[in-house]
Amino acid sequence: MADHMQDEADLEAIKRWWDENGKSLVAAIIVAVLGTVGWQQYQGYQGSQEQAASDLYATMLAIQLEEGDAAQLAAAGATLKSEHSGSTYAQFAAMLEARIAVEAEDLERAEASLRWALSVGDPHSDIGQLIQLRLARVMAARGSEEEALAILDRGGDAYPVAYAQAEGDIHLAAGRAEEALVAYRAGRDTSTELGEVSVVLDNKVRSLETRMPIDEAERKGEQG
Repeated sequence: MADHMQDEADLEAIKRWWDENGKSLVAAIIVAVLGTVGWQQYQGYQGSQEQAASDLYATMLAIQLEEGDAAQLAAAGATLKSEHSGSTYAQFAAMLEARIAVEAEDLERAEASLRWALSVGDPHSDIGQLIQLRLARVMAARGSEEEALAILDRGGDAYPVAYAQAEGDIHLAAGRAEEALVAYRAGRDTSTELGEVSVVLDNKVRSLETRMPIDEAERKGEQG
């Protein structure tokens, strides 16, 4: 389960956020140069708040990477979420807390962290969709399979391949190999359409195809 909590989608979400943030920063610099002293002071305050949030998140990452004091990590996360709840870093902090909770097999705490992260941001944003993807996996692991699939059914246009894989994994864990195969194939096809190669999905499709009978017409249709 923990392996699914940090994947390539994380990097893509952070990259997209930084791209957007960078554009906003350039615009802010231009306005600050042309604007009033009051605007400059406001921007300075905003910048200091963003830097403080960034520093707290960096602290959390350092503690987690070095396997440091869990209490210090929790304290940094609590401060970040309470004092900078509107910052994307606060969502990152909650996501990190959720992953740590999953590794500790504390799925209830993981769910709480992810739901908090969703509550303070746009659930339809790239990061919001990534949080929902993780929440779906956590809910499935908690036995709330229907809710997990409902989350995935709402769609993840930012991460369609990852959503399809998660759906397949949930069906497979429930013993529904046919539904899992359909989801895996959809994810593999989407990956191909995007010009990518998903070795994981390809292997899952091949594995299921060798374990279960496949309608001959369906097989011919795939080959055609």
